[in-house]
Amino acid sequence: MCKDQSSAKSEQNIGAIGGKAESKPKKSKAVPTLTQGYVIDSHAHVTREFFAEERDQVLARAKGGGVGKMVNPAVTLERAALDELAELAQSNDWIFAACGLHPHEAKDWQDDSGALVEEYLAKPGFVAVGECGLDFFYDNSPREIQMQVLARQVELAVKHNLPIIIHCRDAWSETFSILKEHGKGKLRGVFHCFTGGPEHLSEINALDFYVSFSGILTYKKSVAIQEAAALVREDRMLVETDCPFLAPQSVRGERNEPLFVLWTAEKLAQLRNTSLDEVVAQTTANAEQLFAI
Repeated sequence: MCKDQSSAKSEQNIGAIGGKAESKPKKSKAVPTLTQGYVIDSHAHVTREFFAEERDQVLARAKGGGVGKMVNPAVTLERAALDELAELAQSNDWIFAACGLHPHEAKDWQDDSGALVEEYLAKPGFVAVGECGLDFFYDNSPREIQMQVLARQVELAVKHNLPIIIHCRDAWSETFSILKEHGKGKLRGVFHCFTGGPEHLSEINALDFYVSFSGILTYKKSVAIQEAAALVREDRMLVETDCPFLAPQSVRGERNEPLFVLWTAEKLAQLRNTSLDEVVAQTTANAEQLFAI
């Protein structure tokens, strides 16, 4: 999960059960359509915490609109939440899961948390470690603990030869340092919901990590992110929703959902002077390569 700094307060409750956000696309705002292939939402949160009993409808809209696969990372290590992820992945052959602890919750890491992560990584459908990382913007967990917990999860990703999904907010140098030191050159992964700029791409390239763009890319004030999107390596770019947060500009203020990833892909195509179909084909190939899905 990654919330835009400029809209954090207004979007904080979007997706909460009983919230006021719309549950389906507005008829006046047609989602971009594909003429071939399918798109992958590389980072979505579609558990019932956010979508309640509407989830089946949301997933049906995604499939019907061209979302062929998605990855749903964990943010907590509560067994009930992880069991729901496991069931979601096992009952939908196009949905994959990741297991890890979000930096907001890093203070909850226990001595047996590593073993718990490994337990779920061994289950069918789990393809990555995450969502984990550092968030020095909100500081919901002490920074030193965040760094320790990230290092532990990096080690787990290396141990199991799995990609890692990184959340990074206002902590670029510290994140790069931990990935280098504990990844030992054997780590692969993605900076999800990228909120950096062109100045961060050289370090990301050195790590050979992927960069995933969310609905923030479509916001008018996201100039640095848009500049980076035009420069990122073609074989290292992904698209995501990070739903239920960060709905693209066309539906900003609504609850985000996987189908809306196509608006982000459309914006990425515009920034790179190419077509929607070409961006979707490339990001789909990239996601399949990274997550082996």
